[in-house]
Amino acid sequence: MPRGPGSDMPERDLERLEAERFDLLVIGGGITGAALAWDASLRGLRVALVDQGDFGAATSAATSKLIHGGLRYLKQAELRLVRESLRERRILQTIAGHLVRPLPFLLPTYRHANKRWQIRAGLFLYDLLGYDRARLEDPEQRLPRHEMLTLEEATGLEPELPTREMTGAALYHDCRCEPERLTLEFILGATWHGAQVSNYARVTDLICRVGRLDAVDVEDRLSGRHYEVRARMVVNAGGPWADKLDHLCGATQDTVLKRSKGIHIVTRPLTRKHAVVLPGPEGRHLFIIPWRGHSLIGTTDTEYRGEPGHLGVDDEEVAAFVEVVNAAFPAAKLNPAAVKYRYAGVRPLVDADSQVYDASRRYEIIDHHSRGTKGLITATGGKYTTSRSLARKLTNMVLARLGEPKVPCRTDGTRLPGTVSGSFSDYVAGCLEENRGVMDRSQLRYLVESYGARHEEVLELIRADDSLAEPIVPGRPECLAQVTFAVESEWAVTLADVVFRRTGLATLGDPGDAALERVAQVMGARLGWDARRRQAEIAACREKLHGRPERLAGEPSRQR
Repeated sequence: MPRGPGSDMPERDLERLEAERFDLLVIGGGITGAALAWDASLRGLRVALVDQGDFGAATSAATSKLIHGGLRYLKQAELRLVRESLRERRILQTIAGHLVRPLPFLLPTYRHANKRWQIRAGLFLYDLLGYDRARLEDPEQRLPRHEMLTLEEATGLEPELPTREMTGAALYHDCRCEPERLTLEFILGATWHGAQVSNYARVTDLICRVGRLDAVDVEDRLSGRHYEVRARMVVNAGGPWADKLDHLCGATQDTVLKRSKGIHIVTRPLTRKHAVVLPGPEGRHLFIIPWRGHSLIGTTDTEYRGEPGHLGVDDEEVAAFVEVVNAAFPAAKLNPAAVKYRYAGVRPLVDADSQVYDASRRYEIIDHHSRGTKGLITATGGKYTTSRSLARKLTNMVLARLGEPKVPCRTDGTRLPGTVSGSFSDYVAGCLEENRGVMDRSQLRYLVESYGARHEEVLELIRADDSLAEPIVPGRPECLAQVTFAVESEWAVTLADVVFRRTGLATLGDPGDAALERVAQVMGARLGWDARRRQAEIAACREKLHGRPERLAGEPSRQR
């Protein structure tokens, strides 16, 4: 594992977790748990974090790849949520500027819907609530005010826009991100400040002693062994599993959750460079987002009553969603075979009385001390964008419950590990010049944009063995050095960890048997996999590529 400033990065070591007593144990390594571990570690608490799967592999990975204020929440008069989201957007641009970048949006206006005056008024308020959007060091990160465009101006930017009854469009800006890598950066930042973390570590029991929660039983899903991890406070950041964890400790009042399923598809590029927001069925909206040379299209919003771990996307759902896309954007002319990749996520909603699309995306913090279970706090709901803010409030509460001094939060100005100061474009240009000849220029750009300042650690591997610069798939930027780096420095222990989250190699479609075998061989050489294990890892990845729930190699397939 790599070494961060001032501390050694621990390996995935559950025996070490069992040997210590922590101030805080975080259950859940999605964006909420990751941000909490980072904040609490920065404030001097001894922190442990466990997740039953890979870090950021569930809800946090199944987003629309956006960091945004939630323009549509203005319609629901959630001004406080929108302001908080816009503030957090700016903060994430500051502390993770290599992963959170501006993205222009076109919002068409029509004669009988999304009327021009309504959109203008909404975006005026959006700009007003985002008054600090230009307070950023990097000039390219500063977001302009919205503009109202004529029909000719809008179609000049995106000629394939559906123009029936269209009167023009609004141009505004939010941000794109790579949520899998951003979540990992929060985890990495926490470990740089002393946190102990482990993926594939499932909590099977909450242990109460002397009237309070004192420890948890953790199963290492890779070995089957159980460990007891002790902590003064436990925060349940289990996302769609949060209510199930609360039941383990016999909480006297249920955590009320409604689960919403959202699916996304990846296709050939349908727009030039703008994200397009289009009206969908039943008053919903459809996003067509430029992403890694493709279009990312989402999302559905339907209530989900199944087990979160059994979530998948079947062919019927894809076909139905393709019909919705074609109706909203006829130029797409998609068929199900044109879908290169599909994925689904479960959003935990705390607004149980509304339809899932209209339900609030606010978060909720439950202090179980008042419910008879001392030592436990549950956090649920919320948006990816506001997770840092939620973590700040959680850390404040943990400090208060522990009787620790009120240490100020520093996460609004402390850069995450890969973040650089100044203009990121200038940084990229400098890196390309300094490393001329080390590897293909497009590959190098991809490394810098993915890892930020940490790209040098990947280049060190290539300088030691130039064969690691070889692309995994011809014509694609991902290289073999990233596989080694993922295993040695980023807790990757399954093939899916590498191809779906550390590199995203498989998120643009099936990379082919040869590519999966190559990655499995590189990983297997470091993790001791035999031929049977490599084939089991590949089979598990193929199931995920076909929309089935992710599982560990060797585990039985899960229901959908």
